[in-house]
Amino acid sequence: MKSINKKVILHEHRELAEEVLDIYSLKVFIILDLLLFSIFFGILLHPLLTSLWLNFFLPFLFFTTFTVILQLFDIFQRKS
Repeated sequence: MKSINKKVILHEHRELAEEVLDIYSLKVFIILDLLLFSIFFGILLHPLLTSLWLNFFLPFLFFTTFTVILQLFDIFQRKS
C-alpha cells in the first residue's frame, strides 16, 4: 500500500482542497446532519415518553430550534 502525505497533496492541489471544503460546509449537509440527529434523538426518547405526540414533537422542536439558530448564525456572519 502506498503512503500518502496529506500536507504534500494539500500544497500541490490547493484549489481542489478548497473546493472540497466549500462543498463540505454547505448548509444542506448541516441541515441533513440536524435531521438525522433529530431522528436519532427521537429514537432515544421513544422508551422514555409515553405520549405519541411527544415522540414526534420533541425531535421536531429540536430540529427547528437548531435550524433557526443556524440561520441566525448565518445572518450574523454575513453582516460582519
